[in-house]
Amino acid sequence: MNKRKSIKQQITTILSLFLAIFLSAACISSGSDDQVEIAVDYDLGNLKEFSESRYQVEYEILPLKTPENNRIKIYLNNIEVYKDRIFISTLREGINIFDQEGNFVNRITKGEDVKEIRSLADYMINRDEEHIEVLDLYKMSYYSLDGEYISSNEEEDVRAAEYATIDGKKVFLRHKNADSDYSFILNPGEINFELKTGQTTMNILNPKHFHKYEGSLYITGYSNKVYRLSPGDTLPKTIAYVKNMLMNNNMSGLDKDQYEKLCASKEAFTYLNNFFVYDQNLWGFSLAHTNIGNKILMDTETREYYKHPLTGIPYSQNNRWVENGTEYYIFPSEKMKDNNIALTIEAKAPAL
Repeated sequence: MNKRKSIKQQITTILSLFLAIFLSAACISSGSDDQVEIAVDYDLGNLKEFSESRYQVEYEILPLKTPENNRIKIYLNNIEVYKDRIFISTLREGINIFDQEGNFVNRITKGEDVKEIRSLADYMINRDEEHIEVLDLYKMSYYSLDGEYISSNEEEDVRAAEYATIDGKKVFLRHKNADSDYSFILNPGEINFELKTGQTTMNILNPKHFHKYEGSLYITGYSNKVYRLSPGDTLPKTIAYVKNMLMNNNMSGLDKDQYEKLCASKEAFTYLNNFFVYDQNLWGFSLAHTNIGNKILMDTETREYYKHPLTGIPYSQNNRWVENGTEYYIFPSEKMKDNNIALTIEAKAPAL
């Protein structure tokens, strides 16, 4: 009997203590002949239980020790992990930095000073230059990995919601209301790719659409495609596509409800997001029909699909990150006290 592979060492669940009483204690491509077809059935009938896979998981709860009177708001948190640092932000707010033991390191605050964030759109860790990059509505700012201010400069308004940097290039995911027929712009060169579809009418607060793995940037937007941009590439390459997704460039006039109803009538997924590469044979992503997102793991070698072990647990859908095969989550501690949620956790992941 073959020994099961592990998703790196473990899937790590980060338990953030948000209650005040605990604060001191404690998201135009060049073609490719080897595109992978992601053929998940609309009814998820071809998803197997994760226990049937050749992978295994372990859980570790890491309480984040936030300073007294320093709350982390429970609203659209974004997380990224790099080396020995955990970076957590909230939409339009600051960025909190912790070490891998959950100890507070620093906070990049919101404010009017040049060293502060006026209105956070997105941030990312530039792994090439070893610093934090913050996309403000008005500027791009740079900080050390410990959160110390370095510099800032004005940015042209692309109405971006998210962005990523690779090999000296910046890829911006445009805001859904941006005056453009395309979802992405690649600079330098102002290269546009991915025509907008009806999905672009949806709220784009489902982090994250960029993930870096072994030097390449993986991108998902509002089409059924997964792109990869590697050092030296001029354009992103399409490496995979979702088979059962309604794609029509003439649907841009639909609102969210109309689009979801149309997709449901045709048994088509509404969006693809949170694409992560765990290792060369394991992908993870979320597919949604109507407003329900399903976390899925795909063995790219066997082409088998599995339900993610934490599917169905509240707050484990979007607020997560994968780094070197290990998963990290933001989970507010008070939710553990909700009896219905606690029963769900116990059923889905008893180790928590």
